[in-house]
Amino acid sequence: MSIRRNTHMRSLHLEYSRLDVTTKVLADLFDLQQVDMKVNLPILSSNTTGIELNFPTWLTGIFYLKIQDGDQSFLQKIAIQ
Repeated sequence: MSIRRNTHMRSLHLEYSRLDVTTKVLADLFDLQQVDMKVNLPILSSNTTGIELNFPTWLTGIFYLKIQDGDQSFLQKIAIQ
């Protein structure tokens, strides 16, 4: 999986081979120190080469990004400024 950041729109492009483009993609951000904090991220676009996620403007810190795409699942530690 490759991650590219778009600073103008505060979004991330996650590039990976999607097995089925018709499945629903779920994206969550969470912090291990604050168990109650979990942010569901909106999917801006998705295609066969990956997805684009949008981040809230108030969100900063170090988080874990969890992507659930059908049978595929990814967990990645990311920092947001």
